[in-house]
Order: sequence, then C-alpha cells, then structure tokens
Amino acid sequence: MKITPTTLSINQLLGSSNEQFVIPAYQRRYSWGEKQWSDLFNDIKLLNQQDSHLLGTILCLTSDYSVGVNLLELVDGQQRTTTLTILLKALADKFKDLKQEEIHKEIESLLFCKGIDRVLKRKVILGDLDNPDYEKLMNNEDVESIKNRKFLESYAFFIKKLNTFNLTELLEFHYKLVSNTYTIRLDVASAKDAYKLFETINNRGLSLSPTDIIKNFLLGHSSLISDDTLGKVKGYWTELIINLDGINTDDFFRQYLSSILKRKITGSIIIDEFKKYYFNSVIEAENLNEFSQYEALNLETDEEELEDASVELEEEAIEAKEKNDKVSIVKFAQNLRDAAKIYGYMRNQSFSNYTINKHLKNLTKIKSFPAYIFLLDLFQRDVEETKKIEILKLIETFMLRRHVCEYRTGELDAIFSSLVSVDNHEIVENVKKRLSNYLPSDSEFRNKFSQYSFRGNENRAKYVLEKLEYDLINDQGEYTLSSGDNLHLEHIIPQKITTKKSKEDFGDWEKYLGDNAKDQHKEYVNRIGNLTLLAKSLNIIASNNPFKSKVKEYQKSNINLTKELTNLNDFKFQQVEDRSAQFGSKAVQLWYF
Repeated sequence: MKITPTTLSINQLLGSSNEQFVIPAYQRRYSWGEKQWSDLFNDIKLLNQQDSHLLGTILCLTSDYSVGVNLLELVDGQQRTTTLTILLKALADKFKDLKQEEIHKEIESLLFCKGIDRVLKRKVILGDLDNPDYEKLMNNEDVESIKNRKFLESYAFFIKKLNTFNLTELLEFHYKLVSNTYTIRLDVASAKDAYKLFETINNRGLSLSPTDIIKNFLLGHSSLISDDTLGKVKGYWTELIINLDGINTDDFFRQYLSSILKRKITGSIIIDEFKKYYFNSVIEAENLNEFSQYEALNLETDEEELEDASVELEEEAIEAKEKNDKVSIVKFAQNLRDAAKIYGYMRNQSFSNYTINKHLKNLTKIKSFPAYIFLLDLFQRDVEETKKIEILKLIETFMLRRHVCEYRTGELDAIFSSLVSVDNHEIVENVKKRLSNYLPSDSEFRNKFSQYSFRGNENRAKYVLEKLEYDLINDQGEYTLSSGDNLHLEHIIPQKITTKKSKEDFGDWEKYLGDNAKDQHKEYVNRIGNLTLLAKSLNIIASNNPFKSKVKEYQKSNINLTKELTNLNDFKFQQVEDRSAQFGSKAVQLWYF
C-alpha cells in the first residue's frame, strides 16, 4: 500500500490552484450540526498564535498528476472539508462587509481553483444531492430554495460568532485558521488501498455510522475484484443514497436486516449482522480474509434476544435464514438498491396507489415504525394491491389498539419480523391470525380508549378524530379532511385553565369547572372526549375562551364532530367522561379484526 502523508496548513491544503476536492455521490449528505461547528470554531478561537491545532486526517483517492485541474476523491473527511469552506466563506463575507477587500479576495482565492483554461472552478465539489444547494450558498444565489438547511444553518452559525469580533479579533482568527490549523492529508493511488485505510483510520467505526462502515465494506471489497465491479457497486450505492434521501439510512439497514433475517436486529449489532449476512450471500465473499472468521457462523437467533423480545414466536419464524443460492456482489448491491427504493416509497408515502399512500400516512400518524420491517418485505412481493391495502388496515388496527392499551413496544420488532415468514397463500388471513395473538381484546380496548391520554401524540389523536368524523358522516371514500398546519387539534377544555385575566362575562375556566379543578384537569384534558378538530383560523379565535364563547367558532366549522358540541349547554369533566365513553364504544367497531 503506497500512502503519501502530508501535513498541511489550511492555506496549503486549499491553496493549490490546480487541485479540486470531489466528494463522490455515494457519500452521505452534509450533516454536521451545531456541536461540530462549535467545536471547530472554539478550537481555533482559543488557540494562542504560537500554538497549532490538528484538525485530523483527510483521505484522498488520487490519480497521476497532469496538466490542468487534478481531481482528488475524498474518501474520508468530506464533512470537515465542507465545513471549512463554509467557515471561510463566512469569514470572507465578514471582511467584505468591513471593506477589507484585500483579505476578502485572499480568502476567496482558497475557495477556487483553475486549470489551463484559466476558468475559475469551485475548490470543493459535493455529491449530486448536495452540490446544487452548496453552490447556491457559496454564490449567494436563491438561498431560500436550499433544501439541505444544514448549509444555511452552518453559515448563519459562523456569521453569528464572527459578528462578536472586532477587526483585530477577526484578523487574529483568520491567521489562526489558515496558518496555525493543520490537517494530515493521506493520498492513496488505488481504490482498494483507500477503502482499507479508511477502515483502519476509523478503528471499527467508533466515529462513524453503521451506514458509513457498510458502504466502505462493500466498496472496499468490490475494489479488490475489478474496476468494473467497483464502478457498478458504486452506482448502486449512489442510487441507494438517493432513494433514502431525507431518511435515516441506519434505520433502513436495521429494518432491512430484520426483514431478511426474520428476527429483531438492534442498532448495536447492525454491522456484525450485515457482515454475517453478506458472507452467507455473496459468491465473491470467500475471497476475503474475513471469510474464515465468519465461515462457521450461522444466522440463528441469539437466545438472549428472544428472551428480551418476550414474544412467543412460532418455530418457523425464528429459524435461521434458509440457504439461498448465493449471488454476485453486484447483484447483492442491486438488491440493496431495490429494497432502499421500496423503503423510500413507504417512508415518503410515494407509491402510485393513492389508497396505499393514505394508509401508510395513517401508520405514520399512529407511530407504527416497527411495521416497516414486514412492509418492506410485503411491498417487494407479487401480491395484489387490494390485499396489501387490507393488510395495511389490519396493521392500523393492531398498532392503535396496542398503543392505546399501552402494550410493550419492545415486542414489535420481533412480531413484525416473524410476519415475513408468512407466504403469499391466503396472506391476509394468515397475517390477521398472527397479529391476533398479540391484539388487545375488545373490552380492554374500549375501556382503555376512553381513559387514554393523547398527550404528546397529537398526530395519533388527529388520526383517531378523522376516522370518527368519517364514520359520523358515513363517508364513502369521497371526503378527505384537510391535513397539515391548517387543521388543528382543539382541546375543548383548554390545556391551561389558570389565566391571568378572568373573563368577566363567563368566569375563568378554573372557576367554571368547579372544586378540585386543577387536579381533575390533569386527568381529563388529553382524553379523546376533550378533543376535536378545528381549522387554524377558528382555533386561534377560540383559544382559551370559555365554552360558550368557543361554541361561536365551533358553529362555523364544517367538521361534524365539532359542530355537535354546539348542542351542549356546558362542557365540564362529566361531558369529557361521557364523550370519551361514547367514542370508546365506537372505536371497537372502527378498529376491529
């Protein structure tokens, strides 16, 4: 392995006019946050002028140098390098505001390179997803349309910090940044060496996410096979990242493995389980040195994991993954890409079928994250869409009942992993049968529903009220309540009943509700009987007003659940009790197997 390490100041790192750092499309998006920005800024700010600060290493995959701009592929260090350029832009802009043109141009020169055509090019080029946003920020063009807000937030953070400096302090900070801050640049000529070195530097990924480690593992192995293989795997990985844009990629890999292996996979074992699965699935894996380490390992479920799950899974659901025919590493990467595409469709509710998207949105409102383990498998099957919709409805009922009855959420990963073993024959009936084993009874659900607190679960409450409204008007699928910010969750008895200014006409809520109002309020305020839906404009006016005043706004609503309230003369804790019981009886009819 030929490595060329060079210790460079930031001036030296970015000062070469014929080098350009390229962050490949397969890398994750820019994601540094305030902690990292603050650490970087303060480390430089607190330096004495005689001291130096080591920023860390960056790893570059290089080729032979030639005339013109030489491209350096950043295998490691893209977050750090991108942040440096944003900090430098903020510093340059600050000097420009202070009419310090010479130093402004000096800093700007670090952000560009040029080849034999003498045309200025950006010193750092980001991947396809981020580069348009990065360019807008760096060029001060159409910044409001930037999708990755991390760019705007990081720039604003640095500007805010720099605004506290006078000119002398700015000059000192600039000097310490470009002259006293160093990085070790490791140049590697071959891809296989670059990925191997990446793994060594990060020492089993102590500072990396499982996704980063899996990416490096796949690309590193493919680089050992051939350039063509590496190119294809890189392409599929890039598509995977695009398919999962805006989604936590570690969530995908954990749930993908749970689905494939038909058992619960926790976040702490994603990497090890992925490698086990990889070595049991990929033809070329036998050529890796690590293969002997995993050869004797099978994919049986750890007994301790099953005990933690506390779920009596059927024997077929916890057996080791059946040995399928192994596939090439390229096909393996393609399968990952395809699964990521489906996962993205599910999480973004972006299938072509409107009804499927509606039910997926319902599951999001209820908070049904573990269900994606099974749904990821289901949506890759050749199953009629009508059956998929029936299964989504079953899962809605299952998840709402369990949440309301406060069953253990820790069981859900194992339950949905076991569903993957259900075959396509009579799939709806078999899914229903499996889930019935863990479903609260009608009587338990009815009783719990009327007393359940929706505190902290506004979207779940909205979902329930929407379903109650559709039932009340006998909707035939023709009507959809407006979603988003326009439709508010209204607490009929307000969330706060002690107001500074009592209402002279009706008296304040605490007085209106009677003795022991404060203690009872805590018990009743978030029950379903105290909740309704109301348009934003009406809710703002209704606010904390007394009930008789609120009724005036309720009369203007087109939502029947809300208009019904206008028939009541009073609304106190007894009305909450009665309304909750009424809804509890209806809930058993709406959410049933």
